[in-house]
Amino acid sequence: MSKIIEALKGSRLSTADQPTQEKEILFERTSREMTQEQLAEIYFSATGKPKPVEAPIIIRVIEKQRIASVVPWIITSLAFLITAFSLFSTKRIFVDIRVVDEKTAYAVSQSQPTETNDEKVLSSESSHFDEDQGNSISLQEFIFEGAAYLKSSRNSNLLTLVNSSVAPFARATINFDRPLNMRRGKIVFYAKGAKGGENLALALKDEDNNQAFLRGKRYPYPQGLTSSWQRTEIALTDLSSEFNLKSVTTLRFEFGSKDTANRPGDTILIRDLRWFSN
Repeated sequence: MSKIIEALKGSRLSTADQPTQEKEILFERTSREMTQEQLAEIYFSATGKPKPVEAPIIIRVIEKQRIASVVPWIITSLAFLITAFSLFSTKRIFVDIRVVDEKTAYAVSQSQPTETNDEKVLSSESSHFDEDQGNSISLQEFIFEGAAYLKSSRNSNLLTLVNSSVAPFARATINFDRPLNMRRGKIVFYAKGAKGGENLALALKDEDNNQAFLRGKRYPYPQGLTSSWQRTEIALTDLSSEFNLKSVTTLRFEFGSKDTANRPGDTILIRDLRWFSN
């Protein structure tokens, strides 16, 4: 009997201590048990209480406009403005060109120069030249080379030789259509300088390209030209032994800085160029 009473007392004591033991068990639960409990709640949520739904997190992405994307539009706008400005600001100049079959006053004055006293003397001195006494050489057939090419000119009555600085040599050359026979002959012409002091040289070649004069050229004006017309006569003597006077093909005037020491701008005028053969 006494044993039964002790057993009852022990059971009471155990029931009395039960809440305390449950509390201790709760505190002693491991993290693994907590995780299992959470998984149980997820998979067996139908038997449990409804859980509150968490509000979703909304992320807004705002793309800022970069400067690099605007640069092409700025360049295009500037190009359009520049083009429009150039179109509206450009001045158009219309030139009306009329071709009249008449010589200008300048051309007339060049082709038909007014005779001065010196030219009147020249005309009287050269009036005796004719086809019976001499052979005229056309001045219009001369070609210019080197420093002569820039400003020199020619017409039927006058050969104007102007030196320039573009080259050290200046030449006016005529190539005859057929070789000339100048045996025992001479060359006659009239010449003057625009200021005086200019110099001039003459050269001849035959069909074999041989030079007529021993030094290649002859200088008829040792003291230089004057500003007045003067008659020049060059006798075809004392020539190179290789030169053939019966087949003269080229006549050339030299007046460049290398051959005559003429300065740029020096001008020489030549008229009435003729050759004689005895």
